[in-house]
Amino acid sequence: MIKVDALILIGKPGSGKGTQSGILKQKFRMEAIPYGDFFRNIATDQGFLADKVANSINKGEFLPYWMPSYVLIDYLVKNHNNKTGIILDGAARSKEEAIIVHKVLTWFEREYKVIYIDVPDEVVIDRLSERLQLLEREDDKPEHIQNRITTYNNSVIPSIEYFIGKGKLITINGDQSMEKVSSDILGALK
Repeated sequence: MIKVDALILIGKPGSGKGTQSGILKQKFRMEAIPYGDFFRNIATDQGFLADKVANSINKGEFLPYWMPSYVLIDYLVKNHNNKTGIILDGAARSKEEAIIVHKVLTWFEREYKVIYIDVPDEVVIDRLSERLQLLEREDDKPEHIQNRITTYNNSVIPSIEYFIGKGKLITINGDQSMEKVSSDILGALK
């Protein structure tokens, strides 16, 4: 297996990042840092920060690139002696954030790989529509889905290109069964 201390999962909304994060967490006994869940929890609080975060999430917009980086830095500073591997679910969603994540993980001497779960837009729309029926997430509503995809395409593609340049990216076809995606990820990490 490739020696990694951190895995970064990148993919469009509905690509299966959260599902694969859970599978990888159990398989490799890594700790997941689910950025989306972290910020959705903040959005349910009261006050200035909660209102700003909720407004961005509800519109399907990304938060400023430095906010998710803060979560990673805070975790690594507080757990610097803990060498348990980490999974970053939904991190590095802009080139600026990718640069920070790379620098932080490199400084903390965490070898990492980026797993890009590639899914066509049409599949994303179908999956998010199905998920909305189950979870009723504000950002999965039809009026926000296209904005999320557009934001993703404008922001995340430069991040993916950055990680390609660093030799860190593994691309996985996400338009297949959950089991096949998992199998492909595990195969790529061997």
